[in-house]
Amino acid sequence: MEERITRFKHCDSRFHPYLEKVLERLPEDIKVDVLNNEGFQFVAGDEFHDMCVLHYAFDHPVEKIVYLNTRMLIEPEYRIILGISHGVAHYVVGEKKATEQEKNVENLLIHWGFEKELEAVRYCHAIAESEDYKVGYEWAKKQSGDYLSQHFGLYFDEWDEKGLGTMSRNGFEQIYDHPEIPSILAKMSPLRKATRIESEKDKISEAFTKDEAVVAGIMAAIKEIRSQDLYGPKNCTS
Repeated sequence: MEERITRFKHCDSRFHPYLEKVLERLPEDIKVDVLNNEGFQFVAGDEFHDMCVLHYAFDHPVEKIVYLNTRMLIEPEYRIILGISHGVAHYVVGEKKATEQEKNVENLLIHWGFEKELEAVRYCHAIAESEDYKVGYEWAKKQSGDYLSQHFGLYFDEWDEKGLGTMSRNGFEQIYDHPEIPSILAKMSPLRKATRIESEKDKISEAFTKDEAVVAGIMAAIKEIRSQDLYGPKNCTS
């Protein structure tokens, strides 16, 4: 499939693995249409952040372009997957009234099997509104990548793929089995009690502990650090 994905010639190749994962989960007729319809294009590149004017040439007339911001690459995998599948759903639904369109898009994503990604994003949006998330994020940004990998690396991959909200309670409790993590969390979040935050945008109310919010912030920082280490800083070319 990689060869067929290269038809999106103006889409940063770092998105290709995620495009493959989304396409593999789509109904066959939708996947074939996305791969073969030259009028539908994904576009992404760091140059969007630096250049005032950009020029792109396409081999065929284009009717619909989905722009993927490369800054999304520092997000968890499930957010990238949802972002790409959301773009495909908008393409399939077509032009409608904004409220009707978004409702149809969400229904289509659920029908295609992306409900877990939708729920994970809503859950993490709620957590990200908390002060404890910010405490964990700011603390992690001051640590070395090696230190964070040593203490939290075992849990990062599951968080990156599925989201903290989809981890089982036993899975999250395993974090406390690490000899140093409880003391690390205790320093940042000494009061261990449940807190509830409601996301006005998504109309969701979720209960989670202060420590869960702190860990979510730490994981977000690890993702950002790893992405920067992998891809390097962006240089202005304007």
